[in-house]
Amino acid sequence: METNDLFIVTGAPGTGKTAVLDALGDGVRRVGEPAREILAELRAAGDTRTRDRDWVAFVDLLLRRSIEKHEAAVARGGGAVFDRGVPDCIAYAVVLDVDPETSLRAARTHRYNGDVLVLEPWEEIYSTDDERTMSFADVIVFHEALEDAYERTGYRLEAVPRAPVAARAAFVLDFIARRRGAASSSDSTSPRPAPQS
Repeated sequence: METNDLFIVTGAPGTGKTAVLDALGDGVRRVGEPAREILAELRAAGDTRTRDRDWVAFVDLLLRRSIEKHEAAVARGGGAVFDRGVPDCIAYAVVLDVDPETSLRAARTHRYNGDVLVLEPWEEIYSTDDERTMSFADVIVFHEALEDAYERTGYRLEAVPRAPVAARAAFVLDFIARRRGAASSSDSTSPRPAPQS
C-alpha cells in the first residue's frame, strides 16, 4: 500500500536532485541517494565489482539499500523526501541489462506517495565526477528507463521546472504541502493498492 507521506524526487544522474534536496531546509527529513553511497563505499573498500561490471551484484546491493531506507522511514514514522526510491532500481536494472523482476516485485511492495517528482535531463548543468561517468546521451536513455519504471509501477510523474536551485526547492516544498493537504482533506485511510501486473 502507498505511504502518502513518503515522497520521491528522482531523475537521471546530473539533473540537480541532490542540490535541490539540500536546499529544502532543516524542516524536511531527507533520505540520501543509495547509488552514490554504494559506489563510494565500494571504491573505499577496494571492491572491484563495479569496475569489473558485475552489474547483477550492483543492482542487488542497490535494491537492498533502497529497501532498507524505505523500511527505516516507515518504522520511524512521519514524512520524508527520498533522493530516488525503490522503482529507480528497475531503471538501473534495465539500463545495465539485468533482469528487473526482483526490483519490480519490490517496487510493488515498498510504496511511496503516488505522485513522484522528476528532474528531467538538462545539458547546461550536467557534469561528471567519480561516481557519475555517463555521457549526456546515456543520461537521456536512463531518464526514459526511469519514466517507464515509475509508470509501470503505478506512479504519476510531475516534472520539476528548470530554474535556479532555490526556485526548484520551493516547487518541491509546495508540491509536498499540496499533496499533504489533499491527503488530510480527503481523510482516506485506504490507499490505492499497487498494480499487480
